[in-house]
Amino acid sequence: MKELKLWKYISDRITSNRNVVLLIVANASNASPGRTGFKMAVADDGTSIGTIGGGIMEFDIISEIKESFSNNKEMNFVRKLHHSNLTSGEKSGLICGGVQTVVFKSLSKDNIEIVENIVSNLEKTIGGVLSLTNETVQFIPQKTNSNNIELLTNEANDWKFEENIGIPNTVYIIGGGHVGLAVSRIMSTLDFHVVIFDHRKSVQTMDENIFANKKVITTYDKISDHITEGNKSYVVVVTPSHDGDKDALKAILKLDLKYIGSMGSAKKIKSIFAQLRIEDFSEKSLEKIHTPIGIEIEAESPEEIAISIAAEIINCKHGLKVLNY
Repeated sequence: MKELKLWKYISDRITSNRNVVLLIVANASNASPGRTGFKMAVADDGTSIGTIGGGIMEFDIISEIKESFSNNKEMNFVRKLHHSNLTSGEKSGLICGGVQTVVFKSLSKDNIEIVENIVSNLEKTIGGVLSLTNETVQFIPQKTNSNNIELLTNEANDWKFEENIGIPNTVYIIGGGHVGLAVSRIMSTLDFHVVIFDHRKSVQTMDENIFANKKVITTYDKISDHITEGNKSYVVVVTPSHDGDKDALKAILKLDLKYIGSMGSAKKIKSIFAQLRIEDFSEKSLEKIHTPIGIEIEAESPEEIAISIAAEIINCKHGLKVLNY
């Protein structure tokens, strides 16, 4: 998980008595190369991790941070950058259009206890709120704000930034066959926490799956016992059988999930939906299922199917409209 790697990097540096500047994109317009939530950390040993959008903007900011290290100057402020030479306000050096607001926060060994607490909670996938001001750094475990990211400023240049961190985007893959293996592989590269399920105690593709963060052997009707509800939970149903798909869908349709996708032919889907209707599942609940799963790209191999599924999940993650073909 990128978030964990970043905070481990910060922990390693400040434990070694290095100074670090943390950069967070607090908000950004659609045209901005740095998206809301992007993070970067720059240390006084010349290394860095992450990105806030790249290009000349990032190069100039890193140069400025290095100069601040040389001058023993802390950087605790918020900066709004305009990606255009035609508008007023501070220019980023880019001309792609749009704006992004970046939080600059200096961290040192004085913050080690808080940073280590963040790392510990991220390793356990325990959520909390990161809270930064020009004077303070805080982490409040097991708290969730209604807004995922929020920045408050006033005319006196005081500011407060808060973000929910620690709960990763998680994809629950129900079915450990060839497609499940392929989906695990690609979703692990997209910074998703991957959990895969199968009802079989021994199956080669489950043994070969080195990409999943967790493997669970259970009957499909018990799947809901292992799934955390919420807007960061995505479920992919790719079991090897008709009954497996039906039992899995029965178990998860009652959950509050960001995405449910089910693989199958039109005939298979029609049959499963008919059985679910008999068992009193409403049309509204069935409409939550993305099926046939994935974006239509004429996928044939497990790897191609996995790419189409990943594309649909990314589309859903960013709240975009369903793509029609």
